[in-house]
Amino acid sequence: MSDKASFLPPRNEGLALLRDFSVAYRSPSLLEALSDLDEVPEQAGNQRLDHLMADPELRALVDSLKDGRSEASVEYMPDWWPGQVLSLSAYDTDCGTLVAVQNRTLVHRLANIQQEFVANVSHELRTPLTSIRMAAESLQMGAMANDKLRAKFASNIQREAERLTRLVNELLVVANLHGRPTLHLTDFGLLDLAQEVIGTLEPHADLNHVQLKLVAPQDLPMARWDRDRIHQVLINLVDNAIKFTPASGSVTLGLEPKGDRIEIRVIDTGIGIPEIDRPRIFDRFYRVDKSRSRVTGGVGLGLSIVKDIIVAHKGTIEVTSVINQGTTFIIDLPIRAD
Repeated sequence: MSDKASFLPPRNEGLALLRDFSVAYRSPSLLEALSDLDEVPEQAGNQRLDHLMADPELRALVDSLKDGRSEASVEYMPDWWPGQVLSLSAYDTDCGTLVAVQNRTLVHRLANIQQEFVANVSHELRTPLTSIRMAAESLQMGAMANDKLRAKFASNIQREAERLTRLVNELLVVANLHGRPTLHLTDFGLLDLAQEVIGTLEPHADLNHVQLKLVAPQDLPMARWDRDRIHQVLINLVDNAIKFTPASGSVTLGLEPKGDRIEIRVIDTGIGIPEIDRPRIFDRFYRVDKSRSRVTGGVGLGLSIVKDIIVAHKGTIEVTSVINQGTTFIIDLPIRAD
């Protein structure tokens, strides 16, 4: 090859050397670039390579080198591979046309997630901040002298400030859980933890006219977990269950020893989770009901945080749900996470 090929692409790209649109050489990584993670590259990759060779985009790219250019590139979504984004780069060499193929789908998905995240957080921050500003301005303009209005606007400021605090705390937890979380394991009584969760959320349940119940034996064993993080998990799940359970419904926190493990269930009689959403509810930034999330102040981080914490304790979490009948979260944890 001449010095025209001194710009070889990164190793993570698949390479093909073309002569008259016939593949004279291909790197093993080319078939991987043309395959999904759960596919066999020798099968799926070879089939898509045939599609690529017949793709007008590739032919136009190679033809563009005939005007004296030494390289050309294009990024596009091929019709023969829906939902994927490919980046093609063509280089003119003495031995033929060197084509580099890179699958950019994940990069685009991450960029979309980041974009959606920024938009969501911006909206969630703007809404309570606007309410706080309006309440403060109303107090400054004379509402301070009226006992009823003063109490109302002060309550609004407190509620919106708590909403901001929840959002910021979720973001901080996500940052701290990047990678494998560091656990601070201690021995503590499970019954005390469960009763603390119920006591914390009883006022919320009463306000929403939801019955909150604890079902657990009195002789629950001691557990060795990160107490603060498991407490956060239970608060999140029970609080969500209350939010999405209509008045006169019920939410139950159940704990049951099973050998050297503990099964925890959070059961509600709420609106349920659509089947299409269930596989994604633990994904970061995913929200089942965006309009309702606007009211509750979430950006789709809570259940992702819950799963990260449970997995760090060597446990599992699953969900079952029936629309308009209720949802059950099932956590299985070893009594000792060390």
